[in-house]
Amino acid sequence: MRVALYSRASTKDKGQDPASQTNQLRELCSTQGWSVVEEYTDHESGTKSDRVQFQRMLRDASARKFDLLLFWALDRFTREGTLATLKYLERLKGDGIS
Repeated sequence: MRVALYSRASTKDKGQDPASQTNQLRELCSTQGWSVVEEYTDHESGTKSDRVQFQRMLRDASARKFDLLLFWALDRFTREGTLATLKYLERLKGDGIS
């Protein structure tokens, strides 16, 4: 299983650290025997759709560079609202990404 990890922190002053998210996701992959092929990390608000790493992840998903996308929590994936979140998840599913 080829896995990509996505993490995001919007602020540095509230103890948010995407490394702690990524480390936990890496541990999960290790216990499952999955290969992490890419890691995407943004340091900006999840209310923005133009996050650089988020957009790169979507392009790579369309190119099938990984099979499974893991993120620590749904609010780390996006904070654009329910409809936008569902559309992103449907897009990933349409690209064959779990």
